[in-house]
Amino acid sequence: MLDRFYRKGIEMHGFMLLRHGQVCAEGSWAPYRPDVPHIMFSFSKSITSTAIGFAVQEGILSLDDRLVDIFPEKCPPQPSENLRKCQIRHLLMMGCGHESEIEWATGENADWIASFLHHPFVYEPGTHFLYNTAGTNMLSAIITKKTGLSLTQFLKPRLFQPLGMSDIFCQPMPDGTQMGGAGMFLTLEDMARFTQFVANQGAWEGQQLLNASWFEQATAKQIDNAGAGWGGDNDWQAGYCFQFWRCWPEGVFRGDGAYGQFGIVMTRQDTVLVIQSASQTLQAVLETVWEELLPNIQDAPLPESPKDHHILANRLRHLELNPLLGTRCPGGEDSLNGAVYTPDTYLPGLRDLVGGMGAFAPKGGSLQSIRFRFEQDAAQLIFQEQDGEHALDLGMEGHFAENRAGGTVYGANAAWRGFDTLEVHLRNISTVSGRRFLFRFAGNKLEVTAAPTLPERYGLGELELPAMRFSLTEGEVSTRTRMYWEVNG
Repeated sequence: MLDRFYRKGIEMHGFMLLRHGQVCAEGSWAPYRPDVPHIMFSFSKSITSTAIGFAVQEGILSLDDRLVDIFPEKCPPQPSENLRKCQIRHLLMMGCGHESEIEWATGENADWIASFLHHPFVYEPGTHFLYNTAGTNMLSAIITKKTGLSLTQFLKPRLFQPLGMSDIFCQPMPDGTQMGGAGMFLTLEDMARFTQFVANQGAWEGQQLLNASWFEQATAKQIDNAGAGWGGDNDWQAGYCFQFWRCWPEGVFRGDGAYGQFGIVMTRQDTVLVIQSASQTLQAVLETVWEELLPNIQDAPLPESPKDHHILANRLRHLELNPLLGTRCPGGEDSLNGAVYTPDTYLPGLRDLVGGMGAFAPKGGSLQSIRFRFEQDAAQLIFQEQDGEHALDLGMEGHFAENRAGGTVYGANAAWRGFDTLEVHLRNISTVSGRRFLFRFAGNKLEVTAAPTLPERYGLGELELPAMRFSLTEGEVSTRTRMYWEVNG
């Protein structure tokens, strides 16, 4: 399975495989770490659905509750017949009746609930599938409206604490509602514990936390999604549940997030597989599991093979994204030590420059200057910002260096591409991606370009940053630096 992921160019960040509730294999690809929460995107939806299950169990709400009764103040003066029919169950199955989804991701619409309810309900609820993240955000808003608690506050004593999960963060929207459709950040083990809880149909360590009948509904096909604009990918045509997807193989369902955040339950094999990755060819990820792993799960123990076990264990200890090969430029590095470059125009701070899919809200701040520090066994790129200095160690020996700056964990890998060009890969490892920076030095000027690290960049040209230009601060070091570039140029 791991070999095929590599051959297909699927960028893996982490996985955990469980059989009969026990972890039998796990690994993370540096610089990603299993203990750092990773953006879940739409895997969040399955957790939001589970919150609705707890609310139903406690009598806080019913699946038959109508939106017009929950948010009467947000509805049109004369709600359409289809809007009046729309219930919580229709949000869960992605069948509220919308023909298109409202804009929810820009963060500009503080009254998005009213926008959702005023958006035309073209179809009778329950008859038309439309993947609708705003509808899942409505489920989060319903939890808050009914309980006065945020989604994560509601789930903490019911789900997160009993399962031993970490303190889960969920990105808030402009009105404070947590983004239940896409905004949660989970560690690899958080994902595994939640997915195993679903596989257990609500049981955990001898206690039935959420009734099994809820999961019988939540993981069963509730609406047909064949031909709903998902191309010919089998695993997007097999039926939609209550914020879970049915899969093509019999007895398999999943929680599913953009770029390959998967919690897969293989019920007949009593097996759970969770994946964190960065791919836009999601069917290729799932087909790899169906064809390489699923057929080889047996009822009886496999023959022992100490050699194969050793090979696998060794591989899992040394997983890493393909790094830049360590290439040094001693003369250029010596001349740059102490050189300070200031931006010619306003530039955002480090976290916003690195970006990454899953960095929903800008961090803010501005970049004041950058400088480099090179030693025989170390290198640093130093960002001076309004709120202080952030020094990032650069891995220049063919591996990522790990950094913590401003509460964010970064991976950094660098290599010289010529005497005047330094390539630096920076990752905010809570997000799916980062950026590849090219620093091009020319006398007292520096030009920096940046492109996203996503392995397949379909329609992502807008993520490339415009060229950033810097000027060298005058002084003794700058004179020596200019001399080096002129001599070697």
